[in-house]
Amino acid sequence: MKKTALLVVLMLLCGIIVKAQFKFLAESPAFEEPEAGRAKILQLKNGYTMFILIDHKKGMNIRIYNAAHQETAITHVDASFGSINAGVIAVFELAGDVVMMINVIDSRTPMLYRIVIDGKTGNVKDDKKIAEVSKRGVFFGESDVIYGGLTAPDFYVQKDPNSDNYAVVIFNRFESEQSKRIEIIAYGSDNKEINRAFYSSPEEKYKYLRCVDMAVIGTEKVSLLIYGYNTRGATAKDRSLILANLDKGEKSVSFTELDFSKDLIVYQGIVRYNPVMKSLILLTLVKEKSRDNGYIPIMAFVDPYAKKINRVNVVSPSDRLNQYSKKGFSGLPQNLYLNDDGTFSMVSEEMKTLLQGRYAKTTLGDLAIVNYSKTGEFINDYLIRKDQELPNWYLNPFYQWEREGTLQVLGDGNQFKPFAFLSAGPKSFVLFNDTERNNDALEKGSLVTVKGVSNCDGFYYPLKGADPILKRDYVFGNPAGKRDHDLALFSVSDYDRKNNVYVTLKLENQHGNKGVKLVWLQP
Repeated sequence: MKKTALLVVLMLLCGIIVKAQFKFLAESPAFEEPEAGRAKILQLKNGYTMFILIDHKKGMNIRIYNAAHQETAITHVDASFGSINAGVIAVFELAGDVVMMINVIDSRTPMLYRIVIDGKTGNVKDDKKIAEVSKRGVFFGESDVIYGGLTAPDFYVQKDPNSDNYAVVIFNRFESEQSKRIEIIAYGSDNKEINRAFYSSPEEKYKYLRCVDMAVIGTEKVSLLIYGYNTRGATAKDRSLILANLDKGEKSVSFTELDFSKDLIVYQGIVRYNPVMKSLILLTLVKEKSRDNGYIPIMAFVDPYAKKINRVNVVSPSDRLNQYSKKGFSGLPQNLYLNDDGTFSMVSEEMKTLLQGRYAKTTLGDLAIVNYSKTGEFINDYLIRKDQELPNWYLNPFYQWEREGTLQVLGDGNQFKPFAFLSAGPKSFVLFNDTERNNDALEKGSLVTVKGVSNCDGFYYPLKGADPILKRDYVFGNPAGKRDHDLALFSVSDYDRKNNVYVTLKLENQHGNKGVKLVWLQP
């Protein structure tokens, strides 16, 4: 009788676990784990799925799966300019195909190549150079164009998440004519140019331009937010936050100085377009003085049509999240996620970086998720406790945003450690790999620091309930034995919101036997 009762309890527990986990749809045949290079999964509008892997030695290889999740092709991609490696700056789905943007430097001349890959066969449909900037000198000094807190890249690409339009910004840092140092080009779903124009401020008012981020709004406009200033120690009157719009049919970029505090120095930031409110949401890090140690996180709502700021707020989680550590939560925003109804979530993360000579290390701590209404009013917030070390990796603020739309770097097992945020209709989830030894320390107690990932499993946290601490469960179900573990490479995953399908790369470690599979899940 006791055995029967115990069996019933176990069955009930198993039922609870199965009910809680994501619904399994399909999995691919196993293949060798990619341990180095760069990778990405993309779900296409034709129902196909593409897994891209770029290895420094083997080049670029692609696996394609049809709408029934069957593997239909494994192809190797060669480019007209030679090796494809670290120069990839953007990868996105476009009308059932995949577009890849690659920065190639030949004889100190940066060039932007666009490769279009057939979504069904993996073959190259188009491979052409679409932009080029001035040749670099052997020794080049300080740039007048800055992106975030760093010297600007040669090119920046952004796709509209709500359409098949995208834009390219060319940073021609060493162009002698100052009015031609920034150029914006808009493209349509057929990869044909819609419009282009140079950014030129009246009377070249600002010597230095820090490009924060941009948003592509269908075929209507491309909006670029820029922080302009004249000297490194510029006074308040010598700096401004600028909205630059390339509007449909216009042959010049409009220039508007926004009513943003001139006492704040703007550094990195994210720009999202909220189609429900027809507004840009700017999430940025600022300082009052350049020598200040920490950043102040600011959220601003910018109307790209009326060309004005509607509200500006300092943002942070509520005080109720501070009770779970001695010093309180000290993280900074990493990304901003929009929902279909216009509401949105800000995810902040505690992060420490160490750089000593050639050695680097990043420590990632607790997560805070703050949910906002479509007008920017606080709704609620949650905390997730975690502790991870990433040796040989130096991550910048907004590293989560920087990874969007491009390939994930693989190396040292660190690719398994970043979190993923999934907005699935009325439901939202946070996912990352952790050790089961932290199951009993979600609210209090010392956490086990995750350094290696061989003994970790994939967990997900539903964002629901009134408690500040989120509960979690195994993504792939409770492992059968202590030596069995199922990790997911969440950092390369893709979510099809329309069909509610999430695809990730699952690493199975069954009694020491490892292999990876693409797994299709339904949240």
